[in-house]
Amino acid sequence: MSTSNEVQDQEIVQRLQQSMKALDDVCKPADIPSLASLESRVREQRRLKRRANLVELICFWLVALMVITLGTLLIVSSPAVYLGIQVLGTVIAVIAATLWLVRQRKETMHHE
Repeated sequence: MSTSNEVQDQEIVQRLQQSMKALDDVCKPADIPSLASLESRVREQRRLKRRANLVELICFWLVALMVITLGTLLIVSSPAVYLGIQVLGTVIAVIAATLWLVRQRKETMHHE
């Protein structure tokens, strides 16, 4: 009984090997990049990311300096206009927040 099982196992193994060979013939082998090429890609990506971050940081500082300069000039030249802009901005923000809260409450009441 064990010899017949062994024979069947061998036949199954042979069929599997033939099927694997057929699959190997059909499928192309995977093109695995070398470690050096992967490391060079990583270096390049890091370099690009550093440069993009530097450009963003420079733009941020330029905009911040412009805003500070314009704010300072506005305070010095016309304090009434500056205070008016501050009050108007605060009022608009409070109105927008109130409208948003009312809309959120209506949506929650509607869903319940």
